Amino acid sequence: MKARTALATVLACAALLGAAGCARAPDGTVEPMSGAQPVRGDVAFYLVAEDDAADARTVPVLRPFPGQQPRVALKPLPAIARGQVAQVALSVDENGQASLDLRLNEEGAQRLAQVTRDNLGKRMAVVVGATAVSVATIQGEIPGGRLRIGGLAPGDAQALHRELTAAK
Repeated sequence: MKARTALATVLACAALLGAAGCARAPDGTVEPMSGAQPVRGDVAFYLVAEDDAADARTVPVLRPFPGQQPRVALKPLPAIARGQVAQVALSVDENGQASLDLRLNEEGAQRLAQVTRDNLGKRMAVVVGATAVSVATIQGEIPGGRLRIGGLAPGDAQALHRELTAAK
């Protein structure tokens, strides 16, 4: 399943040429996510293998922006594993575009904070199934375990939401 992302605050899944990205929830508060459902689908976060590592896994990028490669090499082990993303909700981002709000479980939230703190300036990809739906540069630590994948086409957001909430 595929979807594209937009906003860029902390994990600036880049504001590259108006392309999309990821951001932590506004002000890091832990408020209920309207319409949140449990995540049952395959979603994980991987650091990008920048050095052509022999053990890198290459996946397609959903709708690469101009100048972006259509495939990205990822480190073999996820930084945030399947099962650490606990909830997903359809929403609208600050630009009025379709988005998905993700909430990680406690282990995932702690891991995301550590990974983003320890890898400033490096790139990370949000991978759903076998497709990178967002690839961005880590701009700062993401505490609190909440992220938004914004800038999605409405159909992509709905399809991604279905994929993430369908029992596997």
